[in-house]
Amino acid sequence: MEIKASVREIAELLFGSGDLAGEEYLRRRAEEGILIHKEHQSRYLAGDEKEVHVSYQEEGEDYRLFISGRIDGVLKRGKKTIIEEIKSTTRDLNIIDEETVPAHLAQAKLYAFIYFRNTKKRKIDIRLTYIQVQTKEIKRIDLVYSRSELEDFFRKTIGLYLEWLRKIAVHEETRNKSIAGLAFPFPEYREGQRELMGACYRTLMNKGILYAIAPTGIGKTAAVLYSSLKTIHQAGQKLFYLTAKNLGKKIVLETVGLLMEKGLQAKTVEITAKDRICFLEERDCDPEKCPYAENYYSKLFPALQDIFLNENLYDRETITAYAKKHRLCPFEFSLDISNYSDIIVCDYNYAFCPRTHLTRFFDEGSPYIPLLLVDEAHNLVSRSQDMYSGEITKGAVLSLRKLLRENGIKLKQFQEVLNYFEEYEKETNPGDFFVRELNEEFVGAVERLVSLAERKLGEKKDVKNKAEIVRILLDFSRFYKMSDFFDEDYVYTVGRTEKNLRIAVNCLDASKFLLRTIKERTAGAVFFSATLYPIRYYQQLLTQGEDLCIRIDSPFKQENLKLLAVDSVSTRYRDRKQTVSNIINIIRVLGRSKAGNYIVFFPSYEYLNLVHEELKNDSEFDFIVQKQDFTQDEREQVIGLFQNSEKTQIGLFVMGGMFSEGIDYIGDMLSGVIVVGTGLPAFGGFNNVVRDHFERKFSRGFDFAYTYPGFAKVVQAVGRVIRNESDRGVAILVDDRFASRKYLGLYPKEWSHIRFVSEPEELKKELEDFWK
Repeated sequence: MEIKASVREIAELLFGSGDLAGEEYLRRRAEEGILIHKEHQSRYLAGDEKEVHVSYQEEGEDYRLFISGRIDGVLKRGKKTIIEEIKSTTRDLNIIDEETVPAHLAQAKLYAFIYFRNTKKRKIDIRLTYIQVQTKEIKRIDLVYSRSELEDFFRKTIGLYLEWLRKIAVHEETRNKSIAGLAFPFPEYREGQRELMGACYRTLMNKGILYAIAPTGIGKTAAVLYSSLKTIHQAGQKLFYLTAKNLGKKIVLETVGLLMEKGLQAKTVEITAKDRICFLEERDCDPEKCPYAENYYSKLFPALQDIFLNENLYDRETITAYAKKHRLCPFEFSLDISNYSDIIVCDYNYAFCPRTHLTRFFDEGSPYIPLLLVDEAHNLVSRSQDMYSGEITKGAVLSLRKLLRENGIKLKQFQEVLNYFEEYEKETNPGDFFVRELNEEFVGAVERLVSLAERKLGEKKDVKNKAEIVRILLDFSRFYKMSDFFDEDYVYTVGRTEKNLRIAVNCLDASKFLLRTIKERTAGAVFFSATLYPIRYYQQLLTQGEDLCIRIDSPFKQENLKLLAVDSVSTRYRDRKQTVSNIINIIRVLGRSKAGNYIVFFPSYEYLNLVHEELKNDSEFDFIVQKQDFTQDEREQVIGLFQNSEKTQIGLFVMGGMFSEGIDYIGDMLSGVIVVGTGLPAFGGFNNVVRDHFERKFSRGFDFAYTYPGFAKVVQAVGRVIRNESDRGVAILVDDRFASRKYLGLYPKEWSHIRFVSEPEELKKELEDFWK
């Protein structure tokens, strides 16, 4: 096995100690540490050296080892040559000695052995230099070791490291053999699966990009996972299965479980959002408040060995069980075990977001080779735009000021930021939305406020409402950080409501960032969904048109889906109040055509509530109404109602919401859907800014801003009806625009049998004939 590692990496893994800190604290401390290092090194004497690169190589029977690193300082003091390791700290220097942080001393000793290994020097001097961040006081700890002591330490350390890596190598060999002999987890292939698997395999072997339009029910998850696993053949390869929502993870993990039953040996980790997996009622990563953050790094390596040697599937339940056993933060533990996992199931953010991507895999210099599988890829257009955008509101600024004052922190910097808001208020009226030139002075004022607030908070031990303060600071930090990316694909917007003023840097097209990540940090990507219509829209806004495309025909009989369009009704915003009775008539015709469960998808809660208000006293059917504040638990309860019912139930849901994708309504769970309207986003404001941008860029502004995002919701809603070969059901599209040339040109091939009706009686007859 070939091993490349840094001195620091080895020292921190084997001799890790210390508490876990929040990401913003770590970022700030890293910035402070760099400045303190440079300031200290600037006082070096003539003959002293800084940032000295060292490396070491050796070969054994089963390994080739290459270690490298940079020594902070090599100091010449008379006949002495001192290896200096510089560390900044917020601790009291009086309580620090050479044993306080074992990894620091281990790092210095490893550097010293490598630096002096080819000399005849018998005594070697090491200096640990600790610099207090607030006071800039310095504590120097000078130590002397014999050459043999350092060599003995080096050998023992490398021995422990190699022992761990051999366990990983044994697993990788077992994994490769299991993949080579792995059978498909189902007795038969569905129509189209082989074609999809072949395209996926060839793309990843060639480090390419593939768009796969694969209809609902074809078995996309099993097909792409199985074929992608077949491309893994070397150390460091990681298969990332990226999902838009937590629901998608469940299907992936179940499929991995099926593959494991067939003999797959692949370490698989599910990464769950920090707030969702945290053991505390209210997340607080302060080690004095969280026992799972306290002394995290001292407990980490034994925990990694424990879970790695005893489990293969690290789902949420397994992660939490081992995290509780070893008293570790479950979120950070899932990230750390991902280093030793083959399949990583996580949200899009962990690969593509500039603020939350996993740096260990997606930053320059990473030793890993990610392969990306992007599920429900139609969601990534809007998600990627959000990842590269940021906003700040006057209300949030005032809330932060109040929260900090409650903690005894008063900052003059607030007034500087609020002065800008007051200037914008003078220029605008409630309801206004404008595009302005990027105000770099305002962005700088926000950055100074965040920096000062974080510094003051760092000096406080007990902070009231800390979680809310941190959340607001993270939002403000995102705002000024995203301003760094500002270019022709961005707009700086000012929007005012009756009660608030919002300033944002909005990314309108993140495709260059996504493409750069794929090209520079991965070995290929597969984007797949049933909803990539029209494909040119997604190709352009995800990877700037650079890709291959494959379209898989549906394996299900076309006649199993009765597809109708009512072309006599307008659901445009101005017509909605007048069409409520039309929608109710269509609902009643469908509900009476056959007992069962049905869903009506609306373009907005406002329209949904208009219809529900007229239906709430209707006793003919049971109505299930989606609320804007539904939780995941409430969502599961609703799905349970669809699984157990005798009376006809009709769900009144919103398009593009939690009930419109990621759910398999199999068999009698769902007999049909009504899709009310074309799903267009709300007209005006920011969406018009998007329209104008893409009109200039591609001459397709309205389609890019409205038509295509809306149509994706329509296709997704219709896709709920037929989920397997035996399903039969109805989909009714309601809007006269569905009969227009534009929409006829967008329809999937499977919709070629669509029939248009105008009157309730026509609809009733079509449904009667179908169910007969």
